[in-house]
Amino acid sequence: MLAKEIMRRKVITVDPQMTVREVAQLFVERKISGAPVVDGRGALLGVVSQTDLVRDENERAQKSAVPSFYQENDTPGLRSRGFHVEEPDMTKVEAVMTPAVLCADERAPVQQIARLMLRRHVHRLVITRAGKLAGIVTSMDMLKALLALSSGGAARR
Repeated sequence: MLAKEIMRRKVITVDPQMTVREVAQLFVERKISGAPVVDGRGALLGVVSQTDLVRDENERAQKSAVPSFYQENDTPGLRSRGFHVEEPDMTKVEAVMTPAVLCADERAPVQQIARLMLRRHVHRLVITRAGKLAGIVTSMDMLKALLALSSGGAARR
């Protein structure tokens, strides 16, 4: 069985200029946990995952020991009236993504993909055709392939 037989062909990609909030919303809406980051020409720049988003949030929380709603506001007059102005988080995907893209060719055997995913501790692998994005294989796709192989069926997508 080859990567092209189990990969998802309709890949949800993310622009590096999207905010972390926008990506989190996309992940929730599309029920995914990560996506390749591509530029306007479709070149692969990296991968962003839930882990990247959580890591970024934890790092920002550790930098500020005092929750933002207790911090002093420098806007004249607002503090005395009980207003709080909170800065929206405009952190971009390019700041939190994993810049290394693990790829495999669409003709790679599923066993090779499984070994790479296990060795690198990743849940998704970008699949390429002639160096361009062709699909993605996730850990769930690998489980489906395993079930198909054990039952003698095919895991085609």
